[in-house]
Amino acid sequence: MSLPRREPRGVGYGMATFTIGEEVLHDGRRYVITLKQPLPPYRYRLARTTSAGPEIHWARADELHKMVSYTTPRADTPARG
Repeated sequence: MSLPRREPRGVGYGMATFTIGEEVLHDGRRYVITLKQPLPPYRYRLARTTSAGPEIHWARADELHKMVSYTTPRADTPARG
């Protein structure tokens, strides 16, 4: 008897991999991934808080963008000397 293969938490699309709890951009707005649909078509449930209350959207991986402001190094700190 073989056990079913477990999928990794992140699903890749091209070079990007997204995981539950990760902040992403969708349509220029910041969301948190709260759920990954386990069967095709693979989609992510996105959540964000607004002044009108919570907002939930579903999106495919190719519609999401990494938060590059967190991962891109910057030379914006003055050197000490």
